[in-house]
Amino acid sequence: MAPLVIRRVVCAVFLVGWLCSLSFAAGKPRITPLRTNLAFSAKSALSQRSVPIKSTDGHTIYVLSLEPDFDERHRVVTLEVVLRLAHDKGEAQNLLAPTGVWHGYQPYMFAGSDFALGPDKSVFGPRRTISVQRLGLVVRIVVSGVKVSPTSGIPGLDEQLDSLDLQIEVDNAADNSR
Repeated sequence: MAPLVIRRVVCAVFLVGWLCSLSFAAGKPRITPLRTNLAFSAKSALSQRSVPIKSTDGHTIYVLSLEPDFDERHRVVTLEVVLRLAHDKGEAQNLLAPTGVWHGYQPYMFAGSDFALGPDKSVFGPRRTISVQRLGLVVRIVVSGVKVSPTSGIPGLDEQLDSLDLQIEVDNAADNSR
């Protein structure tokens, strides 16, 4: 009798996993394409730093935001474009981050030190494209303005971000059309 129960449990676990993977693959919600600007200014609290992304039926399913990372003196040295599910808390994973094990500077990160010589000379350049295949989304980012200043007094060593202006487009990936 015990082997029969074990087989049933194993089959049930397999079936639930299979159904969940099917519903996730089939359930990629289509979004209403978004074109927006996100901006940060160290001198102004009026910066546009988050925007909802809505499904085609009008429900907010994601929130796109610009989040700062501070140094020990509370200067903004990095900003990240973050995509989260609408109901997620601030500690939830950035959906723009690669899955699995990864490290290093990513296209959704904007470090002051990377812009010491301007956006054209930055690691990713002024235009970045992030494909989020598991969500069926493509995010395009253009750095339309950036100002940095040295934190150490030596230009090019460590820069803080004084301002960053981004033009962002979020759209359904071409293979997500139905």
